[in-house]
Amino acid sequence: MRTRFMTLLTGMLGLAALATMAAGASAEDRITLRIGTAGHQDEALGADIGDVLVPAIEKYSGGRIDVKVYYGGSLCSEQKCIEQVRLGQIDLGTVSSGNVGAFGTTFDIINLPYLFKNDKVASEILNGWLAKELSTRAESEMKMHVIALVPVGGFRQVVNTQREVKVPSDLHGLKIRVTKSPTEFNLVKAWDAVAVPYDWSALYEGLQSGVVQGMYLQDPFTAAGKFYEVVKYITRVSAAYSAHPIMMDLERYKKLPDWARTAIDKAGADLQQKGYGNDMAWQARAVKPMEGKVKVYTPTEAEMALWHKGAKQAWVAVRGTYDPKLARRILEQEGAHDLLADLETAKAL
Repeated sequence: MRTRFMTLLTGMLGLAALATMAAGASAEDRITLRIGTAGHQDEALGADIGDVLVPAIEKYSGGRIDVKVYYGGSLCSEQKCIEQVRLGQIDLGTVSSGNVGAFGTTFDIINLPYLFKNDKVASEILNGWLAKELSTRAESEMKMHVIALVPVGGFRQVVNTQREVKVPSDLHGLKIRVTKSPTEFNLVKAWDAVAVPYDWSALYEGLQSGVVQGMYLQDPFTAAGKFYEVVKYITRVSAAYSAHPIMMDLERYKKLPDWARTAIDKAGADLQQKGYGNDMAWQARAVKPMEGKVKVYTPTEAEMALWHKGAKQAWVAVRGTYDPKLARRILEQEGAHDLLADLETAKAL
């Protein structure tokens, strides 16, 4: 009897062990990733995530990765998303190249005014080599793994509620909202305005109340946020380009199974290539509600020289936050020889 009991007990323990192993394997074979973003589903960043990244992750993982996306700041907004990624509260987060500066200087180079000639050149350089280079540096400096670095909204313009601005001196005394980027702060100061770091979520009310009187912002966001209801003037200075890294904590990434890391990286590569098209399409759609509701001024060549002068001051002010070799490589690749010479003279490079 005892022998039969022991045999039965051994068999039951064996089945229990197999069940436990099966449960463990099942848990490892299915993963849920949570993504927090300030981007809305009808904006370029939201489309990047919902229409490209999520389906690609599901495809490359064979359906073993479930992705839950929290859009429009419903879970976190800009800087907070990356804070939550670091705390392990979410798995992936997005942040603008302006606000990511709170976590390191890796992406500060993107904020440099007039670094890129136009959207097309910026996309070619980002997708050609720059995104990979910055991703490598982000792992080293910020301990973050970059899934993709995508353009969002094009170039920043000068927007205000008070008066038409043609040259930097016309900004004198105006309180202009900036992100947490030191480059933006110093650029707006060099343009003779008062630079005011101000939270994005409160910006509409801030413009209404006069706490801030303008902003340094891309046209699609001016339109999408309905800021045209409170601002009256846009000056098309087309200074700094805007890109958003989508990131995961490096340790969290390393702990994933090999197949999951491969799926995520393949999906990120797909997005890297498709982000430019998404952004250009969104820019064209987004600005339509704003047409005819604000006065837009395009500076003359002589006036643009004054905006460029302030830009050089900003480069000098933040020297040390960007790698001059990277900046030089970008300027040389796009043939910006005059700017390159001016920055060398100013000792910005």
